[in-house]
Amino acid sequence: MDIATPRASRLPRAVVLLGVVSLLTDVSSDMIFPLLPAFLAARLPAAPLLLGTMEGVADLISSVLKYQSGVWSDRARRLKPLVLFGYGVSSLMRPLMAFVTLPWHPIAIRAFDRVGKGLRSSPRDAIIAHSVSADSRGRAFGFHRGMDHAGAAVGSLAAMGLVAVGLRVEQVFFVAAVPGLLAVLALLLVREPERPESVLATGVTRALAPVPRRIAYYLGPVALFGVANSTDAFLLLKLTEEGAQPEFLPLAWLLLQAVKSAVSFPAGRLSDRLGASRLVVTGWSLYALSYLALAWARGVTHTLVVISIYGLYHALAEGAEKSLLTALVPAEARGRAFGFYNGLTGVSSLVAGLLFGALWTARGSTTAFVTAGVLAGVSAVLLVVLLPHARPAEA
Repeated sequence: MDIATPRASRLPRAVVLLGVVSLLTDVSSDMIFPLLPAFLAARLPAAPLLLGTMEGVADLISSVLKYQSGVWSDRARRLKPLVLFGYGVSSLMRPLMAFVTLPWHPIAIRAFDRVGKGLRSSPRDAIIAHSVSADSRGRAFGFHRGMDHAGAAVGSLAAMGLVAVGLRVEQVFFVAAVPGLLAVLALLLVREPERPESVLATGVTRALAPVPRRIAYYLGPVALFGVANSTDAFLLLKLTEEGAQPEFLPLAWLLLQAVKSAVSFPAGRLSDRLGASRLVVTGWSLYALSYLALAWARGVTHTLVVISIYGLYHALAEGAEKSLLTALVPAEARGRAFGFYNGLTGVSSLVAGLLFGALWTARGSTTAFVTAGVLAGVSAVLLVVLLPHARPAEA
């Protein structure tokens, strides 16, 4: 396990601004996403199949591009243009959902939206990693994830409010373009940190330094946990199964996002104090216990309490996973390392959704939640066993 000495210094301006960008982007995205299933069902036939196809294609495209953008990040002298292009593409495409009339329209729009995410994720994470010292990585990534979740909560709340005052869903989609535009404007204010000349020389004038093979000992457990880590939409389906009314679901979603947002930054500070690996193992273990509890949860209140506790997993583990990855690879290979990580988690999430959905359909929700919980627990044990082999020799 890694132990670092915490610092009380403020987060760099670039990290704070990137957090604001993520907040505004998620406000825009979550003004649309919770309303999208019903909107498509009212306009197009076979909406469940359409939604599954749309998300599957989008995740596949995003996963491939996350690795490729990591390669470009290690070759490029500047990372900000790639991040700016990625956010710009997503912000332009998302509101176009208001105009869909044919089944291929939402698939294409969602795919281009995910192109933007695939292009921006790895270089953005690399900028954050380059902006802070080793003893502030947990706070930096925790802050970013907290702002991301806060945006999701605000977006959901804004969507509910706009619909409540009488706006049509299409009009809400148009309004969602405003925070998307503000996110791009905020990104223009980000000043990318200077990287050491040795890193630039390695990445630009000569062949790329290899990504250490030893990080496979870390990414292996990450991939297995990703297969256990299905979409949070299944939590809403569990609430529905327990008798929750449709109008209650956005409030439950808002509660989950609020828990994630409130705890992410304090968890990042704890990561710098206790070590990122401890937070990852704790978060994965909490995920396993939460899913096992959901398997036997009965009633809306019991299920909602478990979901609230489950939200702590996101806060504890998401930022810590990236902080830990940063510590395992040299600076000149961080872009590709984040590309591997982001691409791997994207593919794993696609597998997780298909596996969880198939188990739920064939054997019921209890089997699906138990299977995911067991896989997550095994992943936490594997991480403890294999992580020492992933560390640099000098560590």
